[in-house]
Amino acid sequence: MKTRSLATRLVLLSCLSIAVALGTIAFVLSDQFSRYFEDRVYAELGAHLDQLTANISFDAEGDIVVASLPDPRFEQPFSGLYWQALLEDHPPQVSRSLWTGRLDVPSPDMAGVLERATLQSPLGEPLLALSRVVIVSDELDEKLVELTIAIDQSEVQRAATGFQTTMLRWMLIIFFGLIIAAWVQVKLGLAPLETLRQKVERVRAGKDNRLEGSFPSEVQPLASEVNELLQLHEKTVAQARERASDLAHGLKTPLTIINTISRDLRKNGQPAEAEEIDSQIASMSHFIERELARVRIRTPGKATSLALPVAEKMLAAIERFPREAPLQWQLDMPADFTTPFDAHDLSELLGNLLDNARKWARSTVRLSAGTGPDGARYLRVEDDGTGVEAAELARLGQRGQRLDPSAQGSGLGLAICADLAACYGAGFELGHSKLGGLQITVSWRPAP
Repeated sequence: MKTRSLATRLVLLSCLSIAVALGTIAFVLSDQFSRYFEDRVYAELGAHLDQLTANISFDAEGDIVVASLPDPRFEQPFSGLYWQALLEDHPPQVSRSLWTGRLDVPSPDMAGVLERATLQSPLGEPLLALSRVVIVSDELDEKLVELTIAIDQSEVQRAATGFQTTMLRWMLIIFFGLIIAAWVQVKLGLAPLETLRQKVERVRAGKDNRLEGSFPSEVQPLASEVNELLQLHEKTVAQARERASDLAHGLKTPLTIINTISRDLRKNGQPAEAEEIDSQIASMSHFIERELARVRIRTPGKATSLALPVAEKMLAAIERFPREAPLQWQLDMPADFTTPFDAHDLSELLGNLLDNARKWARSTVRLSAGTGPDGARYLRVEDDGTGVEAAELARLGQRGQRLDPSAQGSGLGLAICADLAACYGAGFELGHSKLGGLQITVSWRPAP
């Protein structure tokens, strides 16, 4: 299964390479130790063989006589260390450790040459043997005596097994130590990438405008490219906003002229044609006003704004709007309440919401702010007007939708507010107020 984590890949590759390296080292060391210890054993057998050669003699009948060797194991039955002396046509001489058995040793090819062999003891145990044929001369003739020293091979195996067990234990300790070191190395090596990710996240969240800070030489080109991309994006957005604004303003003059032509047609007794032109003018005006509102929306930045000063300013402005009956304006907002909106955009948002409530309220408009049970913050505007039926709530906020055509306005206010809230990642919800009218809530979760 493939993993998408670069750190995991590097650690897994480190595990594989370390395991292969330590496995190879363990195999080589184990083989070399076995060879070395076996050579040491044969060296010891060679020393015993020299002692055996020096201790042989012949009796009056010509049989071999071997004097006792210094190592007491030769006198202990089946001790694991044995010697044997063979003379043709004479009974073999063996160490007491062989008891009544003998060693089946291949005859050496040449006198004086040491021959290594692997045998079995009378008990069936594997033996390492060292043999040599020596020439013994007396006054009558020369005699060829075949001498053999053998030792239980299990000693070599036990030593090798003990070495391998100890080595494996240390290899495991070294393996896990190197894995931890590799993990730390990978984490430290990839730390600049994590720092870069965090800085990109801050830029995405609008807390920073650029990737600031010092980066390693391998990461710095990437950071520079991202900064150039951000700069190009800002420039492109600014140009697009300017073009949209120029286009929208450029269309307003022709629309004004067309509107004048419509009035002239109506005066000349052509009301049907004038009505059709007015309908098209209204539709085009909706698009233009909507685009102008979108152009005015700022790109979310890293700064937050206090809501209370903006709310007080907008309430003071909305209160001056003409109305038949006066309204009671209620403001319930903590002094330190902050929003993610730019101050200009917050003014646009509150201005449209309060103006909408002013048109429909009977006597009271309430603007409140706070934090909900789920931790989300909200701005809420309510009125005590006639309210909106549940089936018609979905229509509100759509471009140019007006539930009462006789009311003043273009039907764009709530749509602009919805666009502005979406631009900042905030929710825009319409519902029923406890005052009896419409309730509009703009909610968002504070940045961590």
